Amino acid sequence: MKKNLYFIFIAASFALLAAAPGRLAYGLPLIIELNLLVVASTTFNSLAKKFDLGYLHEILTLAFIIFLVILYRQILILYSPVVALTLSFALFLPAASAYLLGSVYSSQTNSISQNASSCGLFSIFALFFFMFRDIAGFGTLSLPIPNGIKEIVLFDARKTHFLSFFATIPGALLIFVFFMSLLLTIQNRISVIEKSEENDGNN
Repeated sequence: MKKNLYFIFIAASFALLAAAPGRLAYGLPLIIELNLLVVASTTFNSLAKKFDLGYLHEILTLAFIIFLVILYRQILILYSPVVALTLSFALFLPAASAYLLGSVYSSQTNSISQNASSCGLFSIFALFFFMFRDIAGFGTLSLPIPNGIKEIVLFDARKTHFLSFFATIPGALLIFVFFMSLLLTIQNRISVIEKSEENDGNN
């Protein structure tokens, strides 16, 4: 991974995860939206570069992403009005994440597959993030359905009410900081091992 991946990952994670409702039922539409936006915006970037549009390139990319968000929102309203209404402004959060994970990477790699792979790694993290908040905060796993959300009850959350903190925004920030610290620690150790191997090879 490139070194700046973590900075982009942190910015995208903060925008998408921290302010989103702490239910898997609301996280799944956001994750799906993000992947669609990244693939579409990367493809659009690749096509736009061929026409050498200059400064209009960035403006058109942002306009295209916003258009896709509005289109996705309308489709979600048709499927589940309750979920769409609950997410509301949160549906626009993946736009910022897609711009970072899509446009920035496309300027470096110009590869749809590499951008999709980076977004896929982020999506796995986001999926576990929403699952943890749902289970810890409500004792359930929830899924979006046309009438709202379907809850799969795992345990009585009233007996572990202190865990409901993780369903709040401060709780989300705490979880996020923990996971990012863990990832950065692992990355630093890998870097140390790689440098050590390089030095041994040179000697």
